Amino acid sequence: MKQMIYGYETSCEMVMKRIHQLTKQRNELQKQGNDSEIDELDLERRIRILYTEHSQMKEIITHLTQYMRRIDKSVETK
Repeated sequence: MKQMIYGYETSCEMVMKRIHQLTKQRNELQKQGNDSEIDELDLERRIRILYTEHSQMKEIITHLTQYMRRIDKSVETK
């Protein structure tokens, strides 16, 4: 279970790095006035999807952590 949580945490970090890369790319293209390239690369949609995935992974981490705590407590009381 701990390994699964660690995997999700690692994935969250990777997603955030990718969000930052895409945001930086979008901002640079905006400064250059390349709005058509932003649309072509579909950067806005890709960034939104990554934020959604990040949020969902955080929820899964929370649920797994709570489940692990409940299991630990039930083992302690036995």
